Amino acid sequence: MDKEQVLREIEKLRLEINEQYKRHSAITPELLALSVRLDQLLNTWYHSHA
Repeated sequence: MDKEQVLREIEKLRLEINEQYKRHSAITPELLALSVRLDQLLNTWYHSHA
C-alpha cells in the first residue's frame, strides 16, 4: 500500500468508526475490529515515515 492509499484508508475507517459509535453509543465487536484495523494502518503509516 502506498502512502496515499494508507491515508485514504485511515480516513475512511475514522469516518466509519464515528458513524457506528453515533448509531450504537457503545463499543461493539465491529467497532473494536475497525479500531484495530485503524491502529494497524496508523502503525504502517508511522513506520513508513520513521
